[in-house]
Amino acid sequence: MRDEGFVEHEKADSSPVTRADLAADALIREGLRAAYPDDGLLTEESESERVAGTSGRVWVVDPLDGTEAFIDGNVRGYAVQIGLLVDGVPALGVVYEPRADLMLTAAAGAPALAVANGGVPRALAVSKRAELGALRLVTSTTIRAPLKARVLSAGFVDGGGLRSVGVKVGELVRDRADVYLSHHAVHAWDVVAPMAILAAAGGAITDLAGAPFRFDERGHLRPSSGPFLATNGRAHDAAREAILRAWEAP
Repeated sequence: MRDEGFVEHEKADSSPVTRADLAADALIREGLRAAYPDDGLLTEESESERVAGTSGRVWVVDPLDGTEAFIDGNVRGYAVQIGLLVDGVPALGVVYEPRADLMLTAAAGAPALAVANGGVPRALAVSKRAELGALRLVTSTTIRAPLKARVLSAGFVDGGGLRSVGVKVGELVRDRADVYLSHHAVHAWDVVAPMAILAAAGGAITDLAGAPFRFDERGHLRPSSGPFLATNGRAHDAAREAILRAWEAP
């Protein structure tokens, strides 16, 4: 599909939509509606066609998180993300990174797992680092350089920039990073699947004020999120406080 061209059109927010986004959206929607007809369904590319459902469960899907990285081809950070909310709580997550042929999965009450190149599933766990100065920080490639410099100076090791929430959370659950800072707001389809995987691997996620994410009965974030922090859990409070100080610095 990469050889066939990328941009189908631009959305109202000027973000691109490719043929891959639309094809993946259609395929996943069709499969979930056939398998779980009573469940709600919310996908990024078919938000206006949201299915309410009657079961109290809502599938929340980003058919291609990190579309700009997919188009670029030289930037790591695009993934297919399928999450399930049960009574508003992330209960299942699948994040598949095609570029690396890496699938991360988790379900409530079960360990988070990674399957690389179709191999044997491997259990995932976040790191145990807690001391500022040793914490590896990943960010988006779009974070402003001055802000990133201030944050790093607060006691973090630069773990690089990536696209896609799921790919960056994947760095945490594979012990390749300890902290992930998002400097911008996201939608439910960006975070439901990664949140389920992060929780199963022992991590934590809140906004910068320390409030947990909440989802309404439609599957949307409530209220709209702003910048947020995902960590290995053990370092969460110290990292959040250090980032807040750097964020608010003149």
